[in-house]
Amino acid sequence: MLRTKTATASVVVLLWAVALSACASSGGASQERRSSDPNRLTAEELERSSQLDLFSAIRQLRPRWLTQRTPATFVSSTEVAVIVDGIRQTGSAGVLSSIPVTTVEEARYMSASDATTQYGTDMAGGAIVVRTKR
Repeated sequence: MLRTKTATASVVVLLWAVALSACASSGGASQERRSSDPNRLTAEELERSSQLDLFSAIRQLRPRWLTQRTPATFVSSTEVAVIVDGIRQTGSAGVLSSIPVTTVEEARYMSASDATTQYGTDMAGGAIVVRTKR
């Protein structure tokens, strides 16, 4: 009976050690370098980049945001739309090159369906939504 309790206690201690080491190893330095959300860029990430404008920073940190998507149906535009502080910008994603990274609080990529739901039609390429520091 005593031997069984000792064996059970050893197994419990071993399981605790494994669980604690798993918790300690999750996260770490890779979490500090990049946001856990691939559809979001924070001001801290942008400031750590070596780029001066938002277009270059996105091209370096999240290049998939700038790729042109092929629509499932025939639509007029598959370029990503740019929305800055709630206002849709005219032109293509190149307009992001006029925005200094030091003025950006957050940039977020929205899929075509999410952007269409929130901002209306003609968002087949999705949207990059920028919130600046005010």
